[in-house]
Amino acid sequence: MVNYLILFNFIFFLATILSGGFTVSNLLRLGAKYGPLIAYGEWQRLVICIFLHGNLWHLLFNSYALYQLGHLVEGIFGQRKFLGIYFLCGLSGSVFSYFLNYQQVGVGASGAIFGLAGALFAGGMKHRNTPLNRLALNILPFIIINLVIGLAVPTIDNAAHIGGLLCGMLLGWLLPVGVSWRRWQKTVEEIAYWLTILFVGFSFLSFFTPFFGWRTTASLDDVVVFHNAFQGFLLRIENGQQVRPEEVSRLVAPDGRARSLQEKLLRFLSGSGGIALWQEIRSEFLEWREDVLKRYRGLIYER
Repeated sequence: MVNYLILFNFIFFLATILSGGFTVSNLLRLGAKYGPLIAYGEWQRLVICIFLHGNLWHLLFNSYALYQLGHLVEGIFGQRKFLGIYFLCGLSGSVFSYFLNYQQVGVGASGAIFGLAGALFAGGMKHRNTPLNRLALNILPFIIINLVIGLAVPTIDNAAHIGGLLCGMLLGWLLPVGVSWRRWQKTVEEIAYWLTILFVGFSFLSFFTPFFGWRTTASLDDVVVFHNAFQGFLLRIENGQQVRPEEVSRLVAPDGRARSLQEKLLRFLSGSGGIALWQEIRSEFLEWREDVLKRYRGLIYER
């Protein structure tokens, strides 16, 4: 399971490169954690951001840590419990980051990885005078050093690290080590394992498939370009200048409401609707604009 997770991280890394690189706009389009968008309803970002990385070194460091710590956790707690620990800690890190670094764009598996370290540490503290206890003492410097680095480097999201670590320590203390042999325990683990996979799968499906909502995979750049161009059309019309329908048709609408505005403006340019349609377009554009400012607060500023 560890190797599959690393493979998925590399696949998303390649997808990031092919889709536009490591700009804030592209990372947001692919599901980076960003508080205002999560508050707007895009909860899936809390999960998807775990698979994204900001650069090659970020990916390589996390992949190495996941390989080392992941195999240890998988060997000690079992494959099914490992997957639950990984995603619960990753989600916990995202939630901590959401509340403590609301307007910071975040990507990476660090919260989940700190959770693995926390599970090993807490499990070792629980099972004293065992090899796991000695392993826990060896893990402690890794935890402390990386938390100190996170405090010293402003770009590192230490809130995600702490959230993942605390969740991992709780799970490491509560969960039994080894493979469960009791039937009810095996059944519970099996159900939890598949529920985790289904939840992660649904998070991706509902985020990237427009069928589940208004959202499309438009980038922040698309939103800004549409806003500026559409606002320019309205100003030109108000000043008595001509706007050609083909200019409006060439615009890429970033969401359903923008697409509706585009269609209404084309109707107005064709001579339909008159002054009532014009007032409706102006009103809806201002509402859409206000909505965009709320969604991308901190990234788009009103001028």
